[in-house]
Amino acid sequence: FFFKQKTAYEIYQCDWSSDVCSSDLTLQSAVPNLTVTKSPFQPYVAIRGLGTGGGTRAFEQSVAMYVDGIYQGRANQFLNPFFDVDRVEIVRGPQSVLFGVNAIAGAINVVNRRPDGKLEGYVTAGYEAEYNGYNLEGGVSVPLSSTFGVRVSGRANRDGPYLKNTALNRKEPDTHSQIGRIIFDWQPTDGMRFDLAYEHGFKKVDGSAFETTYLPLAGIFPPAIEDGDPDFNKSSPGSPDFTRLKTDNVSLNASVDLGGADLSLSSGYSHYTFQQAVPAGAVPVYFGTALDDEKFDQFYNELRIASTGNSLIEYLAGVSYYYQKSIFNQGVDFDFTAFGAPGVTAAIRNALTQRTYGASVFGQVTLNLSEQLNIVAGGRYSNIIKRGNYVLAPTVAGAPLTDYPFDVTSIFVLNTIGFFSYLNPADPTTIRGTQFSRRREFNAFNPSVSLNYKFTDRISGYLSFTTGTKAGGFNDQEKSGVIPENGFASDSFQYGSEKARNFEAGIKGNTGKVRFEFAAFYTKYRNLQASQALANGSIFTTNAASATAKGVEASVTWRAAEGLTLSADGAYIHARYDNYPGSGCIVTLAPSTCVPALTNAKGGKLDGVPDFTGSVSANYVMPVSSDWDLRLGGRVYYHSSAQYQSNQDPLDRVPSYTLVDASIGLGQSGGGFSFSVSAKNLTDKLYRGFSAPAATPVFGHQQLILPGRQIFLDVRYDF
Repeated sequence: FFFKQKTAYEIYQCDWSSDVCSSDLTLQSAVPNLTVTKSPFQPYVAIRGLGTGGGTRAFEQSVAMYVDGIYQGRANQFLNPFFDVDRVEIVRGPQSVLFGVNAIAGAINVVNRRPDGKLEGYVTAGYEAEYNGYNLEGGVSVPLSSTFGVRVSGRANRDGPYLKNTALNRKEPDTHSQIGRIIFDWQPTDGMRFDLAYEHGFKKVDGSAFETTYLPLAGIFPPAIEDGDPDFNKSSPGSPDFTRLKTDNVSLNASVDLGGADLSLSSGYSHYTFQQAVPAGAVPVYFGTALDDEKFDQFYNELRIASTGNSLIEYLAGVSYYYQKSIFNQGVDFDFTAFGAPGVTAAIRNALTQRTYGASVFGQVTLNLSEQLNIVAGGRYSNIIKRGNYVLAPTVAGAPLTDYPFDVTSIFVLNTIGFFSYLNPADPTTIRGTQFSRRREFNAFNPSVSLNYKFTDRISGYLSFTTGTKAGGFNDQEKSGVIPENGFASDSFQYGSEKARNFEAGIKGNTGKVRFEFAAFYTKYRNLQASQALANGSIFTTNAASATAKGVEASVTWRAAEGLTLSADGAYIHARYDNYPGSGCIVTLAPSTCVPALTNAKGGKLDGVPDFTGSVSANYVMPVSSDWDLRLGGRVYYHSSAQYQSNQDPLDRVPSYTLVDASIGLGQSGGGFSFSVSAKNLTDKLYRGFSAPAATPVFGHQQLILPGRQIFLDVRYDF
């Protein structure tokens, strides 16, 4: 797998060797203009203001992720922990030429450690003292012959619960995960290599980190149970509240030196099952549960050929093909007792079976005009076909997600909150469910060009123009039935593709003691895919007419003295909707005259994007003997406020925060043992992520509360 980009931001194994550095939120703080958080349903990842909304499950992430060359674009594939990683490579801005049509915001490439012809490995164990978490991890490479080796690695960890559920008198969320990997490496001759890998993972989460942070009616609940203030206390009823994920991944990476060119193949199969139950609101009374049962299968193949050596013209060309089958069985159970209607229940079930076929051909040419100057130009042509079969039906509360009975009462009850909009009580033929099929095809050509100049042996700069396209798709949570098949002129089931154009300039250098990078960018989006939360709890995707993200990124690392390294990085981004008609009404308890079709989020912020982020850090290594080093580290990270939900509701605007991390350790200088004590969020700061209204305005808004102070005790042995 070739990662030929001048602007890659790399995090190496040393940054991932402890539990403190293995979480996705630490990845966010390490990379300017990268946002990583969670919604009630799935992860949310964005680069430079563009990401995939937190509610729609059926479409690919705008930040394409690759693991050892295999595309993993579904949000749930971000849930497994990183472990036994050699490095993580991140490119920002549209990357369609090398990473496919859906890499419209950027790409993350995870490169796992492989056998390297010698016996080596590590084992590490850690305990998190504040919330009783732990991690056990290890990996070993064993050469079985001069040409054949194997690496086995695994990780088991618990992220301890940090919120007190005052209604149930227990802590949440309690997260356990286990994952293992085996890689076989065969190098029969010089210039020929085959790596076959299998990975299995399991993750379970009981409870959630979502808390009510605003209640429109004072005293609706006893303040000791739920006061509507953001803190480390939450309330939710004893209804099902869990997430379960099982994953299996098989990959084959092969490379052959043809003499003047390398031929490489990346082929893989990915599978996961996912089950989830989420309360309709983070309040102590039960009024509903959102249910989901998913099954996902993907076959991915990519063949590349790339020239080697330095010549006037260098080239890279390839073809790729993938097939995905996704089955989403979802539903919501409602209990209206909390609204003064005891015993009244209703339920809805919606299911989407989606098949995606993606094929592309791509190429890139580098023209080396001199030792200082080159021009890189490339393009990718892609064809994506999506086929969807959708079912929408009323049933009784508690019914399974498949093979459920039809319930007449539910269709009438749920019609009052915006579901089954085609229902006409005077027409018996409309007392029914809805079932239909769709086919959509998308074609795109995405070019790119960059000019790269080497000012000196240590300083270089670039100018680039890149483009990106992300295919449209289907709303897997569509519950209104507002579609042409039901006689409507409008269609809330499908949304269109989005496009991006990015202009960028940057400079980077390394003087030996100082390493620095600076980039400025301007990105224009057309038909941007954006998620909206409705008053009935549904989340669906629409297309904003246009948006712009522009900003700067900078980082500097200074080896100030022997053993002392000082670092700083910062980013500013102005990411706003230029025009977004139909962006949605702000959900309020009081009656509103707002007409969704007449709203416009023009000038509003893109979801979850802070205007400013930045950090400063210091690391010091001091020998205390001939074999042992004392290691000290500290970091301060700042994240400005961010807006969630495209309707720009101020109640879904999370405040800025500053985090302080610190560590002290003792380790053998040539490998061997190391011991460390580290703190994350040392000042016990309450900070928040994703925000959204509850399924009914009576119960206000809920936000993701992130962990308070964490103290890690780790021991590691490398051999």
